[in-house]
Amino acid sequence: SDSLNLDNSTESNTIVEYFDSEEDVDLAKLADIVKSKPYCVQKHFIVYNGTEYCAVETDNVENTYIFSLKHRSSIVPKLTAGTATIDAFIEYDKHMEDMAKKLETQPGFKLRDSNGKVIPDGKEFAIQILSDPEDELDEDTEG
Repeated sequence: SDSLNLDNSTESNTIVEYFDSEEDVDLAKLADIVKSKPYCVQKHFIVYNGTEYCAVETDNVENTYIFSLKHRSSIVPKLTAGTATIDAFIEYDKHMEDMAKKLETQPGFKLRDSNGKVIPDGKEFAIQILSDPEDELDEDTEG
């Protein structure tokens, strides 16, 4: 394996290990490499396969969290700083899935405008949330 120490802080202390195919990726071997490098974060490592990232717990390579490039800049710093764990991200995703299921299964839910009229399915609308009941709605967004 090669170790990189580039000027880009997100890439420093990066270990590059090449595998011929996804099936050849050996997470236990990668965990051992990480553990042997004193400057690596010891609790987890990130594997990138060209399309997605996978955070892997070093002491339990079965505990993984898959995420996309668009989430990398929020997930990796939290893992590295120790302000979040792989389990916390897994729990958050599960919570969000449960919330989405609850929203999908609200029988009889109808979105209404400020006058109480039902907004038909498929119609574009804007929601304005008032922090104070005394506030007035903008005329542009009212029902």
